[in-house]
Amino acid sequence: MSERCRETGDIVALSCVASHNRDGVLGSERVCLCTEGFGNRMCTLEGISDRDIPPDISVCMLYIDNALSMRALQEMMSAENELNASGAGGHKTLLYGHAVQLKHVQSEMYLACLSSCSSNDKLAFDVGVQETNEGEACWWTIHPASKQRSEGEKVRVGDDVILVSVATERYLHMAYSKGYLVIASFHQTLWNIGSVSSGSIRTRNMGYLFGNDVVRFFHGNDECLTIPENWSEHPQHK
Repeated sequence: MSERCRETGDIVALSCVASHNRDGVLGSERVCLCTEGFGNRMCTLEGISDRDIPPDISVCMLYIDNALSMRALQEMMSAENELNASGAGGHKTLLYGHAVQLKHVQSEMYLACLSSCSSNDKLAFDVGVQETNEGEACWWTIHPASKQRSEGEKVRVGDDVILVSVATERYLHMAYSKGYLVIASFHQTLWNIGSVSSGSIRTRNMGYLFGNDVVRFFHGNDECLTIPENWSEHPQHK
């Protein structure tokens, strides 16, 4: 079976392994890039390793909205003919070395390198979401983290990648300072591209529920099916 490649229209989640030092205790966990998009537009990280607390994957889902070669992007920017229509003129298959726009599914805003800086790294920029896809701020070039991949090859499901802001030439980076931060920095972070759903399959099967879809079950209008916080204390859940 051939390896599945990433395409525009796919919905993905970006995760990484975060190391931390809490109260003198070293540890690590896998976390996923997320944002609320409503009110707070800054990106944070959602823990996905705690077996006692199910993660909220709905805030982590990113739609691969557009993909262009760097040459095509530069020509578009120099001609001031910015890409405003979703998916217009982009590559179908995502290739290493190309620039991408990632759209936060829940808020329908674009992942962007912001002009503000709220971290201790004064050479870094905040990462959040913005309403429009205009300008270079919401474009990111994608590069292979493994020597087994090279520029021009197809980006495959499960690949570790490095994302670089086109606007600032800084890496999409996970940092820890009294809590997790997502910033654009000169320090690298390896992000794993996890598959949530395939855009091509969804296009052919509109209205159907797919594997890996995030769902909530409601009873009545306002009661949501959930589990008790201490569910792992019961022997059957060990």
